[in-house]
Amino acid sequence: MAAPIHRRGGDIDVPTLEDFTESLVNAGVHGLFPGSSIGEFPSLTREQNHQIIEIVAETAADDTDVLAGCCDTSVDGVIDNVRAADAAGADAAVVVTPYYLNTTQNGLYRFFTSVADRTTLPVLVYNIPSLTGNHVEVETITKLAAHDDIVGVKDTSGDLTYHHRVIEETPDSFAVFQGATELAVASLDLGASGIIAGPANIFPEALARLYEAHQSHDHDEVRRLMNQVVVPLVTATSDVPTAAGIKHLVGRSGLDVGEPLAPLPKLDDDERDRLDQTYERIVERLETSTAEQ
Repeated sequence: MAAPIHRRGGDIDVPTLEDFTESLVNAGVHGLFPGSSIGEFPSLTREQNHQIIEIVAETAADDTDVLAGCCDTSVDGVIDNVRAADAAGADAAVVVTPYYLNTTQNGLYRFFTSVADRTTLPVLVYNIPSLTGNHVEVETITKLAAHDDIVGVKDTSGDLTYHHRVIEETPDSFAVFQGATELAVASLDLGASGIIAGPANIFPEALARLYEAHQSHDHDEVRRLMNQVVVPLVTATSDVPTAAGIKHLVGRSGLDVGEPLAPLPKLDDDERDRLDQTYERIVERLETSTAEQ
């Protein structure tokens, strides 16, 4: 989830966050992920991250699951975040690999089990090596899956072979989510539990429908949504700073969530124009498809 930030002062825009949460729930998403990369968790204070998770959990209530980002480079920092998320009513904690500090597979295993041994929420491992510099290998994931309180993984490695091995080599009860939206259908075909998709910030109905269509084997609908929404949107946001692009397009869909905080860059005029053109084409295609149905 994008984090609504006041354009002046950098405080959390609470009313907009409440409205944004309600809009996603009403659109039919199956879960919410506050405290994510797109939510700019490294640029926010710990108190701000806790505030965001509390507001999202309270607003969503029992209407959908809240997977709270509880990321930190220290075990104690993660535990502090997990306790705050649990008190807020979140359903699970998403914990990214340590960043800045390079470590080994044994170090990663020690990190995640140290968290899980003290956690008050189920833990999902978040593997995004392009941003953290630490990749959780398949063998480490399978060892972590044996821990009672480590219940799944969000894999944003972009490596479909790795993703397939994780699905095949962990128990069926271990949830495997795809974080690279362009691989959504391929991952679901392989047996992934679901997708945690940045584009759902902008077109939540379409992304929820994509998953549901796949589950009901409606291949024509899956292909339509990939071609009309996912591929053009992922392509457009990949050409600009991701958080800035997502936040701009959330604004186009009706809610001003502000601009990214430093050190993330803002968009320039050309980037905004290109995103606007893509957004308008997607909206037009969706409206045409709806009219034809």
